[in-house]
Amino acid sequence: MNVLDYRRSYVINTAAQDGVEMNTCRSQILASCTLTDDSDQSAERSFTYYLCKECIGEHMYKEIGIAQVPTAEVCTIVGEHESSLQKKFANHDDDVIQSGANDVRRKGFAGGVAYWTDLQFLLKSIGARPLTATEDIIASTLAGETMIGSTTLIDSERGWRARLEYPIPYVNVHPPENRFQVDVGPILHPDFTSTEELLVDRLQFAYVMYNQLDEAEFVLRVPTLVDQNPVDQNPSAETLHYAKVAKVAAVSELFAVAD
Repeated sequence: MNVLDYRRSYVINTAAQDGVEMNTCRSQILASCTLTDDSDQSAERSFTYYLCKECIGEHMYKEIGIAQVPTAEVCTIVGEHESSLQKKFANHDDDVIQSGANDVRRKGFAGGVAYWTDLQFLLKSIGARPLTATEDIIASTLAGETMIGSTTLIDSERGWRARLEYPIPYVNVHPPENRFQVDVGPILHPDFTSTEELLVDRLQFAYVMYNQLDEAEFVLRVPTLVDQNPVDQNPSAETLHYAKVAKVAAVSELFAVAD
């Protein structure tokens, strides 16, 4: 079977401002999430979103002063029709989320308004074999093989299904007890309770962890109070942090890539 080769898969977008091309950016894909609406039995509706490699906010092609100050971690989630540009500053109050159709106009750090004029998905597939037994997972891990994981979540109440896929750069094994444990992130996690109009805004950053294939724990990045005064325990600031833990039924699969 074939899986996405995350080592060679990218999103490439070209941006312009006032009709003048500014820059073309290539971002490696870190993870994907395919949302499927099963509530409409007349037709299957699936939407795939890709989490792109983060960067630090930057001024383009300046000889000095490249970094935008104050600095921000910039992440992009991109789908075929809509996307979300997210900037995380030291203070959660200053964070920016700009979502919309892929041709939406977004106000930049310096005040200018830019928009994408071209968007390409370079999706490279590669052969892989399923790792169905713990012994196979351990052997693949210790052999240094490239591994891909997927986790499927089902919300039967609302009729949604999500397939999360991600490379596995970090995994634990314990051969004497025939155990393994995956711990990977950030990936994309769907909030099935969200009523946001755009599907891209229903996705959260998360880490996924599991040591069996029928349930998983997610650690979600959420607004989190920061205690700046340990004496009176009075939280006075807020940031985004992986602080909310959810354990759910899930079906996970692991694959070894044919290098």
